[in-house]
Amino acid sequence: MDRTTINQIEGVNVTLETVLGLAQTISDIVENDIALFNIYPSDDEGEKWRMKRLGSKLNALSSATITATEKAQQQIDLVVNELLKGGDTECN
Repeated sequence: MDRTTINQIEGVNVTLETVLGLAQTISDIVENDIALFNIYPSDDEGEKWRMKRLGSKLNALSSATITATEKAQQQIDLVVNELLKGGDTECN
């Protein structure tokens, strides 16, 4: 594997680590403050429902981002290991 390829893979890994860190931070914020979405101070029941739903969607989005990023990292590790062995790789 040439140095350019290694640098590109390292760059992708750094980007994925950044995305993972951001998603985990968002997840922590939403989980820690989910009560703010659930007890939104309003007399409008529709508004309260939308805020509760927003909290749930943010939580689901951050969880999905974490899962997708971790899967991408695993795939990169697999490809790197195969390239280092000199074998063919097949990405699914």
